[in-house]
Amino acid sequence: MKKFFTLIAVAMMAICAQAQEKVLFAPDGTYGNGATLTSENTKLVLGNDRAKKNYEFKLTSAKAYCAGLFGQQVMVENSETGEMEEKTRIAYVYGGNNPKDGGLTDDDKNEGSSYNPANGNLPTSGTYYMITPAQDGHITAFIVINGGKSLYVVKASDGSCFPISELTIKKDGDEPEVVEINEDYTVSEKTTGTLEFNVVADETYYVFCNGSKLSFGGYVFEAFGEMEPLPEGEKVPIDITSGWSTWKETESVEYNADGTMTFNSAEWGGLAKWLGGRDLSGYDYLVVEFAEPTTVITQLFVQFAAEGDDNAITKQANPGATYLFIDLNDERAAAVNQIALQAAAPSTIKISSMYYIKKPGGEEPPVEDGDKVNMIDNFNYTWNQAETIERAEDGSIIFTTAEWGGLAGWFAPDDVPSDWSEYSKIVFEFAEPTTVNTQILVSDGANNVATAWGEPGINKLECSFAGKDVSAVKQCALQTSAATVLKVTAIYLVKQGGETGVENIQALDNLNGIRYNLSGQRVSDSYKGVVIQNGRKFIQK
Repeated sequence: MKKFFTLIAVAMMAICAQAQEKVLFAPDGTYGNGATLTSENTKLVLGNDRAKKNYEFKLTSAKAYCAGLFGQQVMVENSETGEMEEKTRIAYVYGGNNPKDGGLTDDDKNEGSSYNPANGNLPTSGTYYMITPAQDGHITAFIVINGGKSLYVVKASDGSCFPISELTIKKDGDEPEVVEINEDYTVSEKTTGTLEFNVVADETYYVFCNGSKLSFGGYVFEAFGEMEPLPEGEKVPIDITSGWSTWKETESVEYNADGTMTFNSAEWGGLAKWLGGRDLSGYDYLVVEFAEPTTVITQLFVQFAAEGDDNAITKQANPGATYLFIDLNDERAAAVNQIALQAAAPSTIKISSMYYIKKPGGEEPPVEDGDKVNMIDNFNYTWNQAETIERAEDGSIIFTTAEWGGLAGWFAPDDVPSDWSEYSKIVFEFAEPTTVNTQILVSDGANNVATAWGEPGINKLECSFAGKDVSAVKQCALQTSAATVLKVTAIYLVKQGGETGVENIQALDNLNGIRYNLSGQRVSDSYKGVVIQNGRKFIQK
């Protein structure tokens, strides 16, 4: 699945692109204090570096990534033949003074202090660049930054610098490579590549390095388009107080006291809800509304149960969005495995509500397929001797796990498998969000006929039986990827509809007193060795 999600993310970035405006230095230009370059929607002004001398100017070759964005065709002399040849080069400038908040002296040196994020002192002399957009959008600038020098993007309106999470540095190459920005806004090694950040209309942004003369080769500006209006219709709420998981271990989800949900995202991770083949064909749209405007590109992701690479649809919103929605009018929406919210970069996203918009005159697909049938009493043994089961007074299970052990139930009395065909899924609910990966396995004794995977941070894990043969179930188990303690508050089958089948359920419930060996196999009273009965281990002699 990881490879699949990566491909989706790459495709989305292409969809998001708007018309580009480039602001580049002329290959034969000269640039002094206050030099201005403009495009239709942006203006670049060079800082007050030196009164008696222009910024230094250079042409440099670049690899495929930066050459494609900033390269210009120029005539250069071949060092071996002496002939002039057309080559792709990037034109960039750099100054003679480090940026400071003082003025210039008579000998073109500058005075004052370097920028401090705590007091927001903007540079007034030295090497710095000022960008002012006329529309909201995204800047990708060419830079050469020395290792160990703090790089800042600062708003002129209040002197505040962008947090590291809102800056991206990529190293030039055949393919761009994201470079880590340290806590002090430095990179560990000298880097030629790009600096990326989002901008809002009519704000001026200062770009510079403390203690260094930042090389700058212009930028590409992409304007963000206007948001589509929210669709109208009857809203069907989606629970955002439990049941969500994340795709990456570095991500987390928080359920807030005010009923909102906070998603701490990684780059192209995901805040996901597993639906297990649920029918969403009765809805027109899936909508998420944000409590605060987003700071990065966000995306809704819907994965269908259909097989193949083309089994998902996506919809993006640019930074500053207060909502995002996706059209569910797709024949594949009759069986949806999961829905997810993604972010293009690490970010904190606060969600105020999520809901479906019902089709006019249509019937709302049921949240649950049918009645719930309690199965928690049937889970009586573990796979690993290091694991234990304790029954709490409220009937819940305190399961002390081992790595890839298992909390298991045996469903083949007298070696006759149980037919679960009338059920749509089995569900495990937890008292607290999980801290490790979890997995449900449903087995016919030879193969796992149905499985479900849960990332850390979930309160519920569901295993769908859609398209699975569960007519001969012998065993079901819950596993964890590492040792932990889980309090399982409920385990139940969900019936597809109709009567609850009391006789069959009673037969399953009668397994409570059966004895098993450590492999989960049923044994008789004459078996000698360690056995498990009602969740307890003892030696039968």
